[in-house]
Amino acid sequence: MILTKYIGTQCIVPDLGAKSKAEVIKHLADLLHEKKKINDVDAALDQIMARESTESTGIGKGLAVPHARVPGMKQLACAVGRIPEGLDFMAVDRQPVHLVFLICYPPSEQTTYLNFIATVSKLLSDPEHLRGMLEAESPERMYEILEELSTALQDTHDNPEQPVEDDPDIESMSHTHADLILLARLQLCQEMLDVAKTGRAQIRKRMENIRGMVEPRILSHYDRLMKNHAPALVPVEGDTCQGCFMRLPSKFVQQVRNDPERIHTCTNCRRYIYVV
Repeated sequence: MILTKYIGTQCIVPDLGAKSKAEVIKHLADLLHEKKKINDVDAALDQIMARESTESTGIGKGLAVPHARVPGMKQLACAVGRIPEGLDFMAVDRQPVHLVFLICYPPSEQTTYLNFIATVSKLLSDPEHLRGMLEAESPERMYEILEELSTALQDTHDNPEQPVEDDPDIESMSHTHADLILLARLQLCQEMLDVAKTGRAQIRKRMENIRGMVEPRILSHYDRLMKNHAPALVPVEGDTCQGCFMRLPSKFVQQVRNDPERIHTCTNCRRYIYVV
């Protein structure tokens, strides 16, 4: 995935002077609104802050990825803020956050959003790559670094000739039920097909190959979901299903986490789920 398809230089802030997590999130959300990437900034902020109150999106190694699913958007959009001195974001590793990628995306791009976060994490977990972003002298240079790094990653992992399982978000599901991984590939292909201007026949062929490997009963439920309640496969973040945004029983979520040999569905919306 090329990150700069979803990030413009005008949405990169190299020296974010905010003093708190809430200020950072508001500044970046307002920037997306100002640049006409999102319309309902208040709804986006409400969702992001509700998510943060449940579990921090500080993913470690100086990175945070606050996010919201925003109806009415046509495409995922991201604003990037750099905090040179670092900020307490209640990150999982308890270290200060220096780079914040605030992400808003339409409901139809659930897998795209997961792929985007996984790509950011994969690229910037490399200390050299992170240092380059922290030392870049301008928004333009930060943009160039993201473009260079994600282009190099795409050449390795997102080449049309490579299998879909090389996508970063699907790699992270390696210990999940085999059919669930296939559904993740299938859903990603559908999103690719929806926006593709070329190579559509190849994507369709890939989808048919994947469909042929999925158990018919599971595939039938997936097809019904995609027709009426897309996306069919969603993550559970914290204890919240990211399809219907209902809080699931903690005991059930723990069961899903500890039982990768079974395929699970949300007890409310019946979407296929996996825990991130």
